[in-house]
Parts: sequence; structure tokens; C-alpha cells
Amino acid sequence: MQGRCDSPLNEKGIRQVEMARDYFQNKHIHFDKAFSSTQERACDTLEIITDHKMPYTRLKDLREKCYGIFEGRDEFLLPWNYGNSNVDPTMEKNEDVVARMRRAVVEIMDGIDDGEAALVCGHGDILARYVRDATDNPNFPGFANASIVKLTVDGDKVHFDEYVWPAEDLG
Repeated sequence: MQGRCDSPLNEKGIRQVEMARDYFQNKHIHFDKAFSSTQERACDTLEIITDHKMPYTRLKDLREKCYGIFEGRDEFLLPWNYGNSNVDPTMEKNEDVVARMRRAVVEIMDGIDDGEAALVCGHGDILARYVRDATDNPNFPGFANASIVKLTVDGDKVHFDEYVWPAEDLG
């Protein structure tokens, strides 16, 4: 469970992100603004996708969920995998994670004009929780590394449009 433990992308992660970048380029998808978590791996992801050619805003509210004492541990050691509901009191609560992500989205929406497209690079758990909470897709299964979700915002409504994983063959 990586959580907020930060690390650079490994070789496989870099290749996965390059495949996401190639997907955007091949589909002629253009971004007007870009936003990233302050964590190194998310910033690296954004910089690879944009070929280091686009300024971006770093937002602390896009950081991954804090797992307290479970940060950096193997997933098979996590108590909730075995039906144990006892969790570390320093672990960030899911409702706080969603509230934080909602704040980030408000800040992002305030930073773009109508009709503009924003690239947002964050982390799988927090982004998946937001997608489940804010869209008409409450059963969204989650993100694979370097996968892409297209969301559109219409007033107060957030619409789930598409999920793509360009690096699926790499696993």
C-alpha cells in the first residue's frame, strides 16, 4: 500500500505513462491546463505526458489517501483484507478523502474557462473514490497505473464519459 509514501516512477511505470502520452497524441487530445498532485510520481507522470512542455499547477488536495501506519506495507498485510475492521486512527477517513478531492475539483474548475480541457494527474485510490462519489458510476472498479478517465462537468453535474488503459498489455 503506497499511499503517500513517495517514490519516482520505475521503468515499467515510465513505459506505462509513455503509452498514455502516445494515446493522447494519437487521438489528438489537447489540454489547455494541467494539474498534479504534489507527489513526485504524479508530477513525473504529468511531465512525461506533456513532454515537459506545459506548465502545471500542483495541488496538495490531489495527494493520495494517507494510510497511517499501513503506508508502504505489502497489501497482504492489510487488516481489511481479512475482514478486520480495526484500522489505524491516523489513517485518513474515506469521507475526508472525497471532501478533499471535491475541494481540488472546485479549484481546478475555478482555474479553467468554459470549454477548456484539463489534464489532472493524481493517484488511483483518491481519484476512484471521487469518480464513485461524484458521477453516475458508483461501481467504478478503480484505476490501473497510467489509466485514463474522461469526466465532463456540466454545472454541478460530473459525468463519467470513458475509461481507457493504454498500457493494459504491460499490466
